[in-house]
Amino acid sequence: LYTAVSSDSKGIWRAQLALATCDQNCLTKTNWKYYGPLFPNVFWSKSGSLLVHNDTHRYLFFNDSHISIAQTKDLIHYDLSSAFLLKTRPDHFDSELVEAGPQPLKLSDKNYLFLYNSGRKTTIPNPKPGWNIQYNLGWAILNGDDPTQVLARSEQPILSPELDWEKCDNSSGIWANRGLTPLVIFVEGWKQTAENTFLVWYQGCDSTMGLAELKVYFS
Repeated sequence: LYTAVSSDSKGIWRAQLALATCDQNCLTKTNWKYYGPLFPNVFWSKSGSLLVHNDTHRYLFFNDSHISIAQTKDLIHYDLSSAFLLKTRPDHFDSELVEAGPQPLKLSDKNYLFLYNSGRKTTIPNPKPGWNIQYNLGWAILNGDDPTQVLARSEQPILSPELDWEKCDNSSGIWANRGLTPLVIFVEGWKQTAENTFLVWYQGCDSTMGLAELKVYFS
């Protein structure tokens, strides 16, 4: 899965989730088969998170306004649902956008932990003209039997821009001029290292990569 970006003759940009497959020597470009956009009639679709729940239930969570749901039987063709996994919430850290993170991973209680990127408006002074969004990291617990059902969702972000290389705002010293997009932290991937423990890699200001350890505790 990848996000394909294009523009038309009027200079209008669009991003669409697309698919390519390769079964041998994948470093050779000609060995890839390109399928094009997964949803040609959807103007904007990006940031796909694929969950292979079992042999018959495979889900794709995607997009960055609300998080949409699609299902697939063969990992090639996808049926788009009218339901959403997550929507933006007024007066929350995810009030402006929600965007799928990496694939959900299982917790010890057999439910899934799903990380998602999000944004809210801010008035923090920064060097990018007109930029007024702060990105934050949220979580949701998905039902282990039916991952399209959300059991719980974070009321507060688990990660927000705090360090200079994550903020790149007017208070960030030399980092004010090093970041591409200020006030952005964005999870890119993760792996499980122990029970309910995960290593998360994320980027700051669309410019620098960082690592964080995430531990889940049950009360």
